Amino acid sequence: MWGLMLNGMRGKGNFPTYYFQEVLPKLPVPDLNTSCDRFLASMRPILSDDDYRNLMTEVIDFKEKDGPILQSYLLQRATRTNNWLTDIWMNLAYLSSRKPIAVNVNCYATDRLNIPSTKQKARGATLIHWILRFHEQLQDETLKPQYMQDMIPMCMESYKTQFSTVRVPCPGIDRLDTYKDSNYIIITRRGLYYKLEVKAPDNDGKDRLLTVSEIYSILEKIFEETEASEECHQVSIFTTQDRDTWAQNRVKLMENPTNKESLHTVEAAITVFSFDDEKPSSIDENGLFTLCGNGTNRWNDKSLTFAIFSNGVVGVNAEHTAGDATLPGRMWEFFMQSETYTAEGNIISEQTRKKKLPVPQKINWDLKYMDSELETAKEHFRKLSHSFELVVSSPEYGKGFIKKKRMSPDGYIQMVLQLAYYKLYQKVPKTYESASTRIFSEGRTETIRPVSEYSAQFVKSMLSESATREQKLMLLRKAVQYQTQIKMDACCGLGWDRHLLGLFACCQELKRTPPALFMDKNFFAPDVLSTSQTPTNYTNKWTMETSCMGGGFFATNFEGYGVSYMIYGEDLIKFHVSCNTNCPTTSAAKMSDAINEAMNEMREICS
Repeated sequence: MWGLMLNGMRGKGNFPTYYFQEVLPKLPVPDLNTSCDRFLASMRPILSDDDYRNLMTEVIDFKEKDGPILQSYLLQRATRTNNWLTDIWMNLAYLSSRKPIAVNVNCYATDRLNIPSTKQKARGATLIHWILRFHEQLQDETLKPQYMQDMIPMCMESYKTQFSTVRVPCPGIDRLDTYKDSNYIIITRRGLYYKLEVKAPDNDGKDRLLTVSEIYSILEKIFEETEASEECHQVSIFTTQDRDTWAQNRVKLMENPTNKESLHTVEAAITVFSFDDEKPSSIDENGLFTLCGNGTNRWNDKSLTFAIFSNGVVGVNAEHTAGDATLPGRMWEFFMQSETYTAEGNIISEQTRKKKLPVPQKINWDLKYMDSELETAKEHFRKLSHSFELVVSSPEYGKGFIKKKRMSPDGYIQMVLQLAYYKLYQKVPKTYESASTRIFSEGRTETIRPVSEYSAQFVKSMLSESATREQKLMLLRKAVQYQTQIKMDACCGLGWDRHLLGLFACCQELKRTPPALFMDKNFFAPDVLSTSQTPTNYTNKWTMETSCMGGGFFATNFEGYGVSYMIYGEDLIKFHVSCNTNCPTTSAAKMSDAINEAMNEMREICS
């Protein structure tokens, strides 16, 4: 009803970016007993009988004692804030984490399948221009609000930190800084950094964005200088370290006035564009190089860093604290729908109308007194980057077949992942799937827990010689129906993961002795499968030819997998499967093969 009212209110008008922010509803606080019961149900297929019995008694005790007190406090908190979860999630999920954000936290998006230009400077100039056009729409609030199912307005708040934002390392807990009036970008190549103002006066005296041709001419000068220079400042290697170590090195770095000024210049920039020497020859390499870089060409603290490779392939590295994947996804699609070139892949030249083009200003560093820290950081990065294994694959069919069988494509794919993992390990994995809660003020994500008794019995039946095809199909349908329902609940603010996290945070705020539930090893047990569907088709201009080939992230569990998937049209799905190479029991290649096998086996029982 609320969605229909808002839909009627907006009509067919074009509204400013943040027009609906004041009328978005608050994220609800779910019912305590319901969340506890759903949490228990999600853990039953995963735990041993002894572990489940312990967890059950702890939940019962929690519902009778500490739970109501913490629930009351959380409800009060909800009345005082736009979103009771915002600070809790930001601090506990991101800012307080001390592990490196490079590889571990940041995510990536890859290029389109057939790139329109193999020329680095042409692709780079075009990328810079259209990304800045997107940024300009945010600055003047002409970027259209997003709608769920083309009807319900979605929260646009996170767009305020998509650009000009940096995660600053601090002892104990980081902070997020945004420089909303920033008017320049950073361009880096071969260890040299340049500051470039993005606007200049036209002949009429008005400041306007640099055109593709103007940016190209500036890039030619930067390339000429970096080709001749023997300098290479490896300062960004520090952003790959654990947060406390980087915080210490940052303090030491700023003891030098030149470094202090240069550090601020990079951190306050709109974004960073890195021109790399690598030549990714596959989607897998595109993702790997974009996420990891070589240690000296990714400023991992920045909300966005763009990679332009020497063969024209591009990618984007996104710092996750500043926002979720749907935000850079929309921007990335905008760029790919907008870029144009000559038949030879050159820029489409146009005569400049600027009175004078801005000159790129070289950023200076003095790192002589930090040789020891740099060497330590390099060795750390070498191990970190080598731990990332990525395999990208596509099954033989897409959502068209799944829809014909009257099942949710997302739910079906989640069961594919369950079956693939079970085929390899004969275990039911604790699984995370992200859901968007952006229909609420300051909404970001909630957790979908696709594992259920139905899914557990389904995967076991698929390996059972006695289970009939009819039984397998029945269990598959029930498992998909369950996942679909809890996904809808999660999107409507009725998930249980964030609710229980909120209660945990309230316990900390009140300085209460943690109840046994919060001390149980299974309460914060890491997810074995961390999964997410990468959205596409943000506008009616979307085409397969101008769509990126997906994105992904590192496995959050040393012994687990990260699986991102993107659904294209009716016949294509891309899976990005990652794991840690240091774990002897995981293999992205084997998991990817198992996913394709599971897709085929499930098609057989559905046919």
